[in-house]
Amino acid sequence: MTDIPQAVKPPRPKRRASHLKSLFLKLYRIAILVLIICLIRDYFVRQRVQGESPIELQEVRKLLPAAHSLKVDHSDRMGLFVLDEKQKTVGYAIRTSPVSDDIIGYCGPSDTLIVFNSQTDQILGISVRSSGDTTSHVNDVRQNEYWMNLWKEYGWNRIANLDLQSGEVEGVSGATMTSMGIAHAIAHRIRFSEQKTQEDPPFLFRGRDATIIGFCVVACLITFTRLKRIHWLRKFFKLVALIYLGFWTGDLLAESLFAGWARYAVPWRTVFGLVVLAAVAVLIPWTTRRNVYCQSICPHGTAQEFLGRLLPARSKWKIRPDIKRALRWIPALLIGLILLILFLGIPIDLAELEAFDAYLLASAGIASIIIAVVGLVASLFVPQAYCHYGCPTGAIFEFVRSHGRADHFGRSDLVAGLFLVLAMILNRYADQLQQLLLNGL
Repeated sequence: MTDIPQAVKPPRPKRRASHLKSLFLKLYRIAILVLIICLIRDYFVRQRVQGESPIELQEVRKLLPAAHSLKVDHSDRMGLFVLDEKQKTVGYAIRTSPVSDDIIGYCGPSDTLIVFNSQTDQILGISVRSSGDTTSHVNDVRQNEYWMNLWKEYGWNRIANLDLQSGEVEGVSGATMTSMGIAHAIAHRIRFSEQKTQEDPPFLFRGRDATIIGFCVVACLITFTRLKRIHWLRKFFKLVALIYLGFWTGDLLAESLFAGWARYAVPWRTVFGLVVLAAVAVLIPWTTRRNVYCQSICPHGTAQEFLGRLLPARSKWKIRPDIKRALRWIPALLIGLILLILFLGIPIDLAELEAFDAYLLASAGIASIIIAVVGLVASLFVPQAYCHYGCPTGAIFEFVRSHGRADHFGRSDLVAGLFLVLAMILNRYADQLQQLLLNGL
């Protein structure tokens, strides 16, 4: 007798709705994190490209009338894309300062604007923006149309190979040192970008990287397999992680580390193991609902867990719900403070805001040691006190963690959205706010 296939029941509307809600929240949270990182990165790239006295649109328009807006280039060329009204790239602009500020003409450096054709990389024109050189010499160079137009014969690659020692470019009569200083500054600026492009560090995979990746693999096995039932193995693994990652190498994830990566770049070529550890700390809770790093790898979390077992349960403090809610705001306030420190250039070491730097006793700051000691002492009476009420790094991992179909838009999601708004404001107006702070002081 053949079995009669049963009709497949369509998914319930409520289940489908909860699944879509969970998916939306997952995408929302990771998007918030990525956008804030991009805003930090964009601001500091813009600072490195533009520096003081940034290139203005009207300057570029004098050399390229079609210029309608400028967009920062995040590559090693460190310049600006010149866009027309249709947002099509029509040119590329760079300045010699601050890269070539060490090149002196007669008595000072000159900051020169160079605008290229985006299609041919040919120079469309140059302009001396400012100079520390003698005013009369700089004016002689600016008014010498032959010398200024001479650069239109050159393109990016030709300037990179320019031989100024052989007299390929002659100086302006009466302002030879000033004009040749400008020529050397232009060549040095382009060679600097070419050298950065060509000298990417080689990929290094050391025993230290393999060990860190090994910790990640074992932590995942203990979390997602039957190994989690072997309690002595879990304790032994955490103890080894505490000793190796904490006291031996100091490879702990912290806001100071992530801030540095956001400002410059993720150094996957040189510290591949640490990058994998960071990816595991973010992506595993985002996809599987398990906070592997905080629960199994973090040395400071392990130290609190072990200390918390020293006193009996009757010695533990019971925190009132209202006080508990207030304490949970501390990590969020620290994240907001970190954003302000980053964008406004406040002279505070981010490592001093967390406990993790204390594990490298030889280089640890006093503030980190105090935070670590207070957190460890508190864990005797309040389980995982620092993790719950003081760790901004752990708060980020917990924020991206999925909660499945029971997930809902909560206070942390609203606060994260406000942080994104704060980052957008700081990205746009940080320079003005810095001036206000300086004037206020």
